[in-house]
Amino acid sequence: MLRSLSLVNFVHGCADFREAVTLLENRPFDVALISADELAEFEQISSVAAKRGVKTVALLRDASDDVVAQAATLSADGFLLESAVDPQNLEDALLRLQRGDMALPSSLARKLITELRRRGQPRTSTVRLTPRERQVLGLLAEGMSNKQVGRRLGISAHGAKRHVANLLAKLNCPNRTLAVAYAIRDGLLTS
Repeated sequence: MLRSLSLVNFVHGCADFREAVTLLENRPFDVALISADELAEFEQISSVAAKRGVKTVALLRDASDDVVAQAATLSADGFLLESAVDPQNLEDALLRLQRGDMALPSSLARKLITELRRRGQPRTSTVRLTPRERQVLGLLAEGMSNKQVGRRLGISAHGAKRHVANLLAKLNCPNRTLAVAYAIRDGLLTS
């Protein structure tokens, strides 16, 4: 399926995680699609990928509560549900990554936020966000890209990207999805 996409130049499949790690250490790649079935292996591969500047997309087997809860802990640049992978969704995910956005199906984002809300009372947070950062965080929770955030707030996409980077740093999160998940958990976002 990847080979059929016009924006993909090279595809290499791996039989196991050791082969994936070796390839990532020795060859240039832009994106790594990784099964999230084995969390320890996923984290090893994504760690090597991050050091090499390679974006990672976690392939989730389904959107069950257990899988969604585990997805919130992964340091991935995007997520895809295996059952929903088709050429259009795959191309959309790759284009989002190319623009610097997170590839995240809206159905999975809703499920993730619902799951986090179900976990109980928010914790008290010591993170101090500016009013503008809170606005940006709310828009991220709606699944907006940097460009969409900028348009909504009347600022440039670069300005929105700066606000998102500040949020990720303050929340100590590797990606937007986890930042929103932590914000919900810690009561930084209100329903």
